[in-house]
Amino acid sequence: MDELKEPRLKRGDHWLRLVIALVYFGLLFYLVRILVGLALIVQFVLVAFVGQTNRRLLDFTADLHRFSYHALQFVTWNSDDRPFPFSDWPGPENQHSVQSDS
Repeated sequence: MDELKEPRLKRGDHWLRLVIALVYFGLLFYLVRILVGLALIVQFVLVAFVGQTNRRLLDFTADLHRFSYHALQFVTWNSDDRPFPFSDWPGPENQHSVQSDS
């Protein structure tokens, strides 16, 4: 019976999740915030002076959004799928990549 009550603190996956959470909140989300801020400024300048947004920048910020969401799902125990770099970078969704030929 005591074997079934083994302390959960000895499980490595809990500690790895804590380390990932600290790294993501301490470093990567700070970097994501800076990148989104820069993208905001660049897109504003493009819209103000050119009159249109940059598709590649839109795709980049969409990737950042998917990465952030995936990481937050993991560190809040809503998902057991580890985020990048422990898995593949979240790929693009086809919502923006469909372009008409006309």
